Amino acid sequence: MKRILNIMVIIIFSLLAASCKKESMTAAEKKIIAAQVGEPKSLDPHSTNDKRSLEVMVQIYDTLVELDNNLEIKPLVAEKWEMINPETIRFTIRKGIKFHNGDDLKVEDILFSLNRMRNSSVVKTVGESIKDIRIVDEKTIDIETKYSFKPLLKFLSDPAASIVSEEAVKQLGKDYGQNPVGTGSFKMKEWIPGEKIELVKNENHLLKRPKIDKLIFRSIPEATNRLIGLETEELDLAYAISPIDAAQIEKNSKLNLLNANPLAIEFIGFNTEKGVFQNKDLRKAVIYALNAEEILGTVLGKYAININSPLAPNMFGYTESRATYNQNIEKAKEYMKKAGFENGVDAEITIHSNNDSMQISQIIQAQLKEIGINLKINPLEWGTFIRNTSNGEHELFHMGKTSPTGDGAEALSVFNSDLRGAPGNRFFYSNKEVDEALNQGKKELDDSKRKNLYERAIEIIQEEGVMAFSFTRTVLVGINSKISGFEPHPSGIHRFSTIDKN
Repeated sequence: MKRILNIMVIIIFSLLAASCKKESMTAAEKKIIAAQVGEPKSLDPHSTNDKRSLEVMVQIYDTLVELDNNLEIKPLVAEKWEMINPETIRFTIRKGIKFHNGDDLKVEDILFSLNRMRNSSVVKTVGESIKDIRIVDEKTIDIETKYSFKPLLKFLSDPAASIVSEEAVKQLGKDYGQNPVGTGSFKMKEWIPGEKIELVKNENHLLKRPKIDKLIFRSIPEATNRLIGLETEELDLAYAISPIDAAQIEKNSKLNLLNANPLAIEFIGFNTEKGVFQNKDLRKAVIYALNAEEILGTVLGKYAININSPLAPNMFGYTESRATYNQNIEKAKEYMKKAGFENGVDAEITIHSNNDSMQISQIIQAQLKEIGINLKINPLEWGTFIRNTSNGEHELFHMGKTSPTGDGAEALSVFNSDLRGAPGNRFFYSNKEVDEALNQGKKELDDSKRKNLYERAIEIIQEEGVMAFSFTRTVLVGINSKISGFEPHPSGIHRFSTIDKN
């Protein structure tokens, strides 16, 4: 009997020890919960280019090279590269890289991924300069361009050039976008639409093994709710902090406000292909009716700057030589008359349904009423907003355009007539001279000449009134003070491989 009791005691203590060990392991698990403005459309890098999707994609995938926070090219999947001739770069692929499903990354996967990018109807512009991709051996690949393309390495750092598993893409088919397989610092665990995307660390990453165990993204469109989540510690990090909430974060000893100079612009843009804003004079009426400084000052305060430009000031190709506009009601009324709408007109602005966009639109609505434009506001959920603006189902719209490369060759592509719709040109703008300048700019090796070509494109875009106004917004991220190792990226597409939580 005594022996049986001793055995039972040993079993009980063993179970208790195992239980305590399990609790200790759970307690030690490091988890970051990050709030986005909206939910991704897809995590297939070759089927979408919306920012919400990119914010998650960059955690899951690697590219041949990457652009760091100082906008310098660094090796990633490719450990080195060399110019074979002015049109060909040879990449040596790092050994030992594995996909999240355990398969070895092969040069065939790189070939498949880059060709898939080139053939995509959405992100083809990133690979447009590529003529051919050739496998040299099991660890070497050549990329040949159609012409000497100076920004090629920058373009290959774009999320659209992410390397996917050929086997996974073919096996999963249309379901791949919800079940991505990359080689990045984090791998997919679960996506519950409308609730969360849960990623776990990639233990096998050669260069960027995360310090945290889990990374969870939640879609929280309202800035106020993101702030509340930070204050209650339900969130560890929040994207796109509203300037109205910035001061409150700075006063909170448990929170930190981080910022970066933006590579993105935001704009109120016109659909120039159909609807009332095909009329250039009506576009000019809107432009002169709006007081951008008042709009931005009221909603975004010191964190936004009216730039009157298709490029942010810190991007390659930016120019001071361009048409700029200030509010002039008399001119606005003259253009209304010239457009044939002296007695007024109805119009609609399509926006993503968040607080900042709504406030901006309401002020625009009030300002346009003064010249007889009755503006209806159409707020949409992010996925619907992207679909509708891709299909041209809008007249006026508020949107942002980030540039992962920081180069006018990529950023100005949204004005190329070949890329109307989902590839990025939601203005549905077409101008042969702009197309020619942008196409020549991609082929030009002399930076001063390349800059001149982009300046010419900007001059025309501004003169034709493609945007009602444009602005930059400081990249603002709110984080819990327990977090370390996080640095916001100028593109607003942040990486989490170095983040830690005390």
